[in-house]
Amino acid sequence: MQAKKYDEKLNRILTIFKVGYFLVSALIIVRGIIEEYTAKWSDRNVLILSLSASVFSVALTYLYAWTFLKYRPRETDTGTRQLLVIESYFLLLMTVALIWFTDKNNSYFLIAALLFLVPVTIQLGLRQAYTITAFLSVYIFALDFIYSYFSSIARFLEKDLISISVLFLTIWVLDRFVKTDRERILALEEKANLDGLTGLFNHRYFHSALNQKIKSCLFLKQPLTLLFLDIDSFKEFNDRFGHLNGDKLLSTVARLMDEHKPKGAILARYGGDEFAVILPNLDKDDAKQYGEAIRQSFQSLDLRNEVLLADNFERPQIREIDPMTISVGIAQWGNRTESALNLIKNADDALYRAKLFRKNRVEIYDSILDTIELEIDKDDYDLLNSLQSLINIINARDRYTSGHVERVAMYSKALARQLNLDEEDRKSLSLAAYMHDIGKVNLSEKVLNKATPLNEKEWQDVKDHSVVGAHILQEVATLAEIAPLVLHHHERYDGTGYPNHLKGKEIPYLSRVLTVADSFDAMTFDRPYKAGLNWDEAITELRANKGTQFDPDITEAFIRVIEQTLQKDPEKRKLLKRGPASRENDHPKMIDPT
Repeated sequence: MQAKKYDEKLNRILTIFKVGYFLVSALIIVRGIIEEYTAKWSDRNVLILSLSASVFSVALTYLYAWTFLKYRPRETDTGTRQLLVIESYFLLLMTVALIWFTDKNNSYFLIAALLFLVPVTIQLGLRQAYTITAFLSVYIFALDFIYSYFSSIARFLEKDLISISVLFLTIWVLDRFVKTDRERILALEEKANLDGLTGLFNHRYFHSALNQKIKSCLFLKQPLTLLFLDIDSFKEFNDRFGHLNGDKLLSTVARLMDEHKPKGAILARYGGDEFAVILPNLDKDDAKQYGEAIRQSFQSLDLRNEVLLADNFERPQIREIDPMTISVGIAQWGNRTESALNLIKNADDALYRAKLFRKNRVEIYDSILDTIELEIDKDDYDLLNSLQSLINIINARDRYTSGHVERVAMYSKALARQLNLDEEDRKSLSLAAYMHDIGKVNLSEKVLNKATPLNEKEWQDVKDHSVVGAHILQEVATLAEIAPLVLHHHERYDGTGYPNHLKGKEIPYLSRVLTVADSFDAMTFDRPYKAGLNWDEAITELRANKGTQFDPDITEAFIRVIEQTLQKDPEKRKLLKRGPASRENDHPKMIDPT
């Protein structure tokens, strides 16, 4: 059941009630003070000062509220309630002062307290309203005893008892009405906001909640992460076992999401077999742990018991069921995320990559724009986002080299530090590392993953990817400067590379740096046509080819980076000696670019 939320329009009306009561009370109190201590003032001066004091009181109250919200934000319903309680007791003090300065026990303003007790009852409930009314009753009776001098106490008590009884009775009736109405509204909201099958929030509520949480997290300067989940091969499962069993599987995913959910998470069924989770105050690493917990729990399910397939199918057929898997995409709100739709697109891109690359995995959306601070205009920003999507598609299609771009960028950053490159060169090298394979967008998945030797045309297409990539980058003003780096990152130091057969120092320096990082990653990961080397073997290969394929000085600098990494953690050398297949998840973390 969702947390109790009050209608915003009603709250605005109640706020107007409170402000009106506050203004009238302040005006009468100030006038009473002036008349009591400055009887010689004219009526005109008294009115002007009373109005001025009332305006000042409103300004002072506004300043207090602004300060309270700034340093004690209303980040939860509890915070909102605390502020309402403070407002209520402040208005109680105004009422006490109002009665005091309008003839005390003979005041005719007691019944006016309903103007603030009505909002208190609606917003805080019967208990708070009765507590405030009780304080007010004790105060009124005390005035009766003190100022009636026991001469006409019966008359005053009778008058005030009737008024106080009216207050209590009105509050009770109003509370009964509000509770009944609120229960009806909450029941309607539940039907409107919840998905009937899974019990999670539905698509409509998801969008509303996401926009609200984005505003809240930006105000509070907290992280916000969005997570998308999608059941792998769900259509095939439905076709084989029927929609009823498919519905049971969806409900099972919802249950796992709820079992593992972090505090404050908002779980929703986005549509079909796709789910979404809004994670306020959690970053992408926290979200990845949550996604992995769901993925592993779902994969380990015994579907025969979980989905009760035995009710509809023969035992032999049930035994053939392979474990079902789930893919997860994650995106975190960043400085350059423009809107909720943009965040959704990023999470969807990450999910798309997870689905296309082996499935049963958690992918995090990482944008170049969030990694490298660039001064760019709106048009170039949109183009860069499009290029990022192209890179994600390329990585997803090439199942052997997914993550290659990220690893090359990481190696390049570490090597840039070793070479003491200046800030501009480091930025250019990082951009080139992210973009160096953008030209592969023209290559088919068959060519990218071909295990047998390429024919002449296919090989020429592969060699042309650096030219295509350079042409793409030249169209973006921000990236035009790195186009030559991408164009020449397959040139060889001895002049036998492509596309222009440049030699030695003719090759741009940063292209030579990129070549070493790119080649090292290609050596150490399995390719369609060969198994990857371990790091020791790759170092030997680098040294064997320096002066022919690689710049000798840059090669030695890179080897020093690798050796320093292994010296800091000798256990990694043992791990790497077992070969690439056993270290796939550890490999990208071995050099810390920071």
